[in-house]
Amino acid sequence: MAIYLGKRKQGDLVQFRSSTIPTKESHGHLYTAVIGPFKSKVGASYFARYGRNNPHIRTADDAERLARADPLMEQAIVEESMTDEELAIALECDAQDQHEYSPKPPKPLPVNPIAWQGTITTQGEISCLTGLKTN
Repeated sequence: MAIYLGKRKQGDLVQFRSSTIPTKESHGHLYTAVIGPFKSKVGASYFARYGRNNPHIRTADDAERLARADPLMEQAIVEESMTDEELAIALECDAQDQHEYSPKPPKPLPVNPIAWQGTITTQGEISCLTGLKTN
C-alpha cells in the first residue's frame, strides 16, 4: 500500500495508507487535498515537517532523497526497518528511560511551624456571597 499525506481543513497533514489512488470521491470527505504517493513513512514524515513552501522539495522523490540524507531523520529510518514487535519494545524502553532520567521536580521547602505560631488565626465559617441569584 502506498503512503499519502492528507491535508485536513485545519491545515495539518495526516499520514495514511491507501491501496488505490485517492480521489475526491474516495477521500474528499476526509481531506481537502492529498499529497503522494511516498515510497516510505520517512519520506512522508519529512515532507510533512519540511515540505511546505520548500523550493527544494517539489516531488515525493525529493522528500525521500532529502530525508535519507538528513541526520535528524536517523531515528525514523531505523524505526522503519523494525518489526512491529521490535518497535513496541523500543518505544516502551524509551518511555521508561524518559521516566527514569527526566529531572525530578524539586521538593517543597519545609515550613518551620515554630516561625508561624501565633501569626495565623482562624475565623470560623465565612459566608461567600457571589452576587448571583440561584433561584
